[in-house]
Amino acid sequence: MRISGLLFGLFAVLASPASAQQFPTKPITLVVPYAPGGNVDISARILQTALGNSLGQPIIVENRPGAAGMIAGSYVARSEPDGHTLFVASNGPLILGPLVLPKPAYQWDSAFTPVSWLTVGTNVLLVRSSLPVHSVQELIEYAKANPDKFTVAVDTGASINHFLSELLKLESGIRWTAAHYRGNAPALNDLIAGHVDAGFAQLTESIQHVQSGKLRALAVMGDRRAPVLPDVPTMAEAGFPGVKGIVFTGVLAPKNTPPVIVETLSAAIRQAVTQPSVIDQFAALGAEVRGSTPAEFNRFLVEETKKWADVAKRANLKISE
Repeated sequence: MRISGLLFGLFAVLASPASAQQFPTKPITLVVPYAPGGNVDISARILQTALGNSLGQPIIVENRPGAAGMIAGSYVARSEPDGHTLFVASNGPLILGPLVLPKPAYQWDSAFTPVSWLTVGTNVLLVRSSLPVHSVQELIEYAKANPDKFTVAVDTGASINHFLSELLKLESGIRWTAAHYRGNAPALNDLIAGHVDAGFAQLTESIQHVQSGKLRALAVMGDRRAPVLPDVPTMAEAGFPGVKGIVFTGVLAPKNTPPVIVETLSAAIRQAVTQPSVIDQFAALGAEVRGSTPAEFNRFLVEETKKWADVAKRANLKISE
């Protein structure tokens, strides 16, 4: 019995690389932490067909919203580490939520193996069209002159827009009354209606309202101006170089997924996002494709975690879900 047990263990070890070499052996599920229709969901669906063609297996998109996106992350973290269940994640459920929730279900570096960066995009500082400000500096002056009246929309706790608002508060010294929402859409709707004065939003979700004149964009949060808003300065150009941040999406596998599978997935994603049709679809969202190696994506996540952990500490930022 002891010999047969040893032989069985040896067989399992020898069989594992062979199984990984045959990957994928069934459809792959991309788990999205938000409801259908948002930026992350659309990104996953753009990737869906191109990745399926690269890997020769159907790709399924599964939405598991809730708990600041961490329900989906917890599900993937507990999944079999065989490369067939992947997390399409963004800033919030991957980095920001675990930083500020009282009992986070996971930390990304112990729960997941980074596979590939997918996209980067910019966020924008917006004001209601009737607010008498046309620059970041005028906004700061208005806020200081109206400390009890100035209101800022916070779309979702532990979102990049939430953290950017806290970062602006730290860097500028202004204060405001925060209006909290459960999602981007209701926050934007109230901003358009004039119920709040300002807020941050992803460019992909707000560009149509800026172009129609319903909202005014004061600055973008990236390192360079957005091509679709060439007249809107960066925060650095507006005098606040410390207030910047990007929205990103990326693909991760459960921890302990075999390296050969991770590399196969990463190569397939990089191949998929170089296709002109995929690039064009992401560009229409205001996003830039950014396929990467697992090591490159890991380095990026480490840097982002360090940056936003510092912001959370300085702002004493804690939320409950």
